[in-house]
Amino acid sequence: MSFGAYIADRLVPLVVGAVALAFCALVMTVYGLDLAATGFVCGVLVLAAAVALLLDWLHRRAFYQRISDMLDSLDETYLTTELVGRPGFLEGELFYDALDRESKAMRDRIAAARRRSREYREYVETWVHEIKTPIAAARLIAKNNPSPVVDSIDAEVDAIEGYVEQALYYSRGTSLERDFQIREVDLGEVVRDALRHKARALIGARVAPELGELSFTVHADPKWLAFVIGQALVNSAKYRGEGDGRGRVRIFAERRETGLDAWETVLALEDDGVGIPAADVGRVFDKGFTGENGRRFARSTGMGLYLVRELCEKMGVRTWLESVEGKGTTVYLGFPDMAERA
Repeated sequence: MSFGAYIADRLVPLVVGAVALAFCALVMTVYGLDLAATGFVCGVLVLAAAVALLLDWLHRRAFYQRISDMLDSLDETYLTTELVGRPGFLEGELFYDALDRESKAMRDRIAAARRRSREYREYVETWVHEIKTPIAAARLIAKNNPSPVVDSIDAEVDAIEGYVEQALYYSRGTSLERDFQIREVDLGEVVRDALRHKARALIGARVAPELGELSFTVHADPKWLAFVIGQALVNSAKYRGEGDGRGRVRIFAERRETGLDAWETVLALEDDGVGIPAADVGRVFDKGFTGENGRRFARSTGMGLYLVRELCEKMGVRTWLESVEGKGTTVYLGFPDMAERA
């Protein structure tokens, strides 16, 4: 609050006071008081009023400045009254009380929203675990009754399991304290685990994996990392080239220097599929974005790459992709050295 704004806010009482002072000076002159004495009295009153206004402005300004600084620095601005003391003037007290009531109401609403979110997440996780039982039973029935039709049904069950897995990781991704642990993992082992889980999708799409150098140790959550790699593999199968020949996905890792004495391990998953149109490349990690390929391949949900980025960000792993339409797509995961995480 500037001093000019403060004076403008008190313009009416100041004008009234000036008129009253002028009237008093006139009365003193009429009653024969010496002009020098009249001027001295008026000067003292004006100086006293100016000092009082200045001190009052400084007192109020300190409180409002603290409020403004807190609102600018806090992400959760509803906590402002928890960090700013109660002022010592009436207007400030009324403002503080109103702000504090709104702050408490906001905290209550946020607590209720978090509770509902937690309950919904717990329900989704429970549902996912429950649905795994009929999925496993369907797989067992399919295995005991082999036939082309049953094999097709089993493939659809596999797709259902993939979407169920997406729902589980989407739910878990909103809460770091649940099922999340960063530790040293063997990159090649995690890649092979993801390939085992997505083998049916790759075989069905006639996409052959080609493994390059993978003998690296990185820091990540192994379950989350296997899921992330699996999503990239599913995309390689889903968006295989439209020719009659076999597709391939080449998986390899290498060390790259990112700065002065700074390195990262980069895992690349390079396929020779349909590629992504240049206009869509910048948005493929957006939630629900399907793009041109999503319209051509009707089973796209726009959630796979979104989950890849979300989970990688929580693990501190960089993720990006490069693609040329008609030639293929390469998804990259960059694992920084542990010293860089600290």
